[in-house]
Amino acid sequence: MVENSLTDQKASGAVGRPSIRNWDLWTLRPAALVYFFFIESAVAAAAIWLLIGLGSISNADWLRFGAVMFAVTVHLMIVRRAEESRRNESAGPHIDLTSVWTFAAAIALPGALAVLVTIWMRILIQPIARRQPYRFVFSSASILGGTMLAWAVVHLSGLSLLATGVIPTDLGLVLVLIAAALVNWGAQGMNIAVALKIVTPHTRIQEFLGSRADNMLELSTLGAGAMLGMLMTTHWVGPLLLVFPVILVNSLLYHAAQRRAHLERLLREQEQLQARLAEDAHTDYRTGLLNTNGLAEYGGRLTDRCRHDNQPVTVLAIDLDHFKRINDTWGHPAGNAVLAEVGRILREKLRPGDVAGRDGGEEFVVVLADTGLAQGTAIAERVREAIGEMSVMTTDKHRNTVTLRGRNLPLTPDGPEVRAISASIGVAVLPDNGECLQDAQHFADAALYAAKENGRNQVRVAGGEIRLLPAPRGDQPVAEGAAAPDQAASAEVTRTA
Repeated sequence: MVENSLTDQKASGAVGRPSIRNWDLWTLRPAALVYFFFIESAVAAAAIWLLIGLGSISNADWLRFGAVMFAVTVHLMIVRRAEESRRNESAGPHIDLTSVWTFAAAIALPGALAVLVTIWMRILIQPIARRQPYRFVFSSASILGGTMLAWAVVHLSGLSLLATGVIPTDLGLVLVLIAAALVNWGAQGMNIAVALKIVTPHTRIQEFLGSRADNMLELSTLGAGAMLGMLMTTHWVGPLLLVFPVILVNSLLYHAAQRRAHLERLLREQEQLQARLAEDAHTDYRTGLLNTNGLAEYGGRLTDRCRHDNQPVTVLAIDLDHFKRINDTWGHPAGNAVLAEVGRILREKLRPGDVAGRDGGEEFVVVLADTGLAQGTAIAERVREAIGEMSVMTTDKHRNTVTLRGRNLPLTPDGPEVRAISASIGVAVLPDNGECLQDAQHFADAALYAAKENGRNQVRVAGGEIRLLPAPRGDQPVAEGAAAPDQAASAEVTRTA
């Protein structure tokens, strides 16, 4: 049986009943309301017309009817919990096995009794479905309409349901049953799909038709219903013989769904684990930046893309000045805290598309996409200033709290020795300084060494010199022959061959 199982917006267990004016039905589009009213009215009129013939039903038909009603009741009572679980896990139209009873009733019973079987089946399913009333009524109308259409195809064909021994006649009955099954299946599926398309117009109608496996299950169920219907024409106990096999199949479907959900959960967990392992393999755990492998991979991709787009790439080689002194004076935990803070600064100062990594020890490498020399040097200077103005609260070798400060910060009563953090930066640009990331790193390292040899805490450019130092402060006298404060804060650029 095909039924919409999309999750309702409101919880099924909500306390209290809203007034008629507050029904969710009135929030639907007018076209949906018209469609619902038209389908439900047509189905109700046809059902009432068939129910008028209840008085002319034979005792044999009443026996068949009783057997089907008993089988439907036993089936849905036993599989209620499993069917509720399957329905809740279904993301689209839900396919159950109740078509075996309704389609058999459409074949072997008068129209009035087929209507009663379908209505009783929907009454039993209502606690399992737990859908909003307007949705449940429309789904029930679609199922009842499909059942009545199948009954009409079979009984208006004029063919006998008993074997005649005439091959063309008997094969014609097979074709009629196939046509009735297709009408039943198509009417239900398309009716619900059209309704959902009207309610949610931006969704593709294919999403409402169910998966291939679901529809194959529905057609197989209709085939079993056809066989049961033919069996019922010769003996009324047919439903009693089939009820337990149907329950067994329902149980197998439930366990298969549970197994599939378990496998999907394991697959998701495995994918998440692989993603975490891949991330860990490329991440420096101390700083949160890329490690050497990640830097080579992601930085290489970035430089290759920029080279393909004829865009420049700036590479920064960053080294913390006198970092060994921090480890020797305050201990490795203090040095680790400084590295972690530098990693945080680089993540904050850089753009989302840039690549930053720790290249071992106190050395860092930054790859700036689509960035020329002037912009790259300005970024390097901002990074140098941010590192020189850091304050890192940590512990020393004796577990005493100490705050290490950048060398660009003013003196404090704690003494000058805590002003221990600064960085020297070398800058290289592709394609001026090579053709690949390794070439740019080589030139940036050479510029970094030049910065260290010329006093540290500065930025140097490969193939030239850009020296950026902070202006002397009030507590730092200007050395004889040094530039004025405003000149010292500016960049002195000297190009060399």
